[in-house]
Amino acid sequence: MAKTEIPIANLYYLLAYSWDHFVEGDEVDLSAVVCPDIHNLLAWVLASGIRRLFQRGIDRSYTAIEEKTPRLRGRILIAESFRHLTPRTGRMICEFDELSPDTIANRILRSTCDQLLRTDLITQEVRKSLRNGQRLLAGITPIALSSSAFQKVRLHRNNRHYRLLLQVCRMLFDTLLAEEQSGQRRFQDILRDEVRMPQLFENFVLNFARQHCPTARVFSERIRWRGEWTEQTEEVLPTMLTDVSINYAARKMILDCKFYRDALVTRHGRHRLHSAHLYQLNAYLQNKAEAPGWEHVEGILLYPAVQHRLDLSFRLLGHSIRIFSIDLDQPWPTIEQQLCQVLSE
Repeated sequence: MAKTEIPIANLYYLLAYSWDHFVEGDEVDLSAVVCPDIHNLLAWVLASGIRRLFQRGIDRSYTAIEEKTPRLRGRILIAESFRHLTPRTGRMICEFDELSPDTIANRILRSTCDQLLRTDLITQEVRKSLRNGQRLLAGITPIALSSSAFQKVRLHRNNRHYRLLLQVCRMLFDTLLAEEQSGQRRFQDILRDEVRMPQLFENFVLNFARQHCPTARVFSERIRWRGEWTEQTEEVLPTMLTDVSINYAARKMILDCKFYRDALVTRHGRHRLHSAHLYQLNAYLQNKAEAPGWEHVEGILLYPAVQHRLDLSFRLLGHSIRIFSIDLDQPWPTIEQQLCQVLSE
């Protein structure tokens, strides 16, 4: 799927829902001039988010500080003080906790800004916003970004508003590649990532359903195979994990989300559905129908529309099936309306 086939504003909504950070009524300025591609979009969200952090109050935590001081405070490090002969100067080495903004989360934000500003991949307007964010974080210690650095972050009630920005930083870290010979940097094409984008699309639909289906229970579930076998066989059976299950009082649905360039395959000059997709959905329905209350569960295959627009409804082995493609190159209100119609009670 090419970058130009999803408008930048829709990419923002896709990411915001996927990361469970969509706020109804959010006003965003995401013109193509400011954000010509998804990476400039992520950089812009980061810079704007840093500005908002300072408006509401940046996160701080207690950090262990060790310093030579004439005023005794905290724990006096006697052995270290005499080793460095500090008593002769009227000072002692003390260790104490101080509330500081130099947290691992803020270090990641600062280091991501630094890294982006060292590339030539960011537009001038987004670069200007990043420099402002960098100045706001001037007192934060830069670090070498790594997977372990992201794992050290602990989100809690007081800093949970960092979650979106940290996810932005992680995606930028994962997709910013260094050219070994030239030392230059380039971005991996996120929209062609066959691992990241399907997961993002699934999370988008799941969280969209949770927000827009208030009378239903929306979840992802593991479906058990119905049959008889030995424990040894149980260990090798494939896992059936739904992308989205929707449980209304009078309607049950299983959605399988497929982020494919083509919703149809061409064989012998004819367009056909992906057989593996239909087989998988049918396996979910046949086995889930054994659960009480789910006897008439419906199945939906949901694609992002690119070349083919689909809205097919039929019955298969006693279950209603719908094949639907959502065109992401539409105004967002239209996308929202169409998805709500598909997921409605």
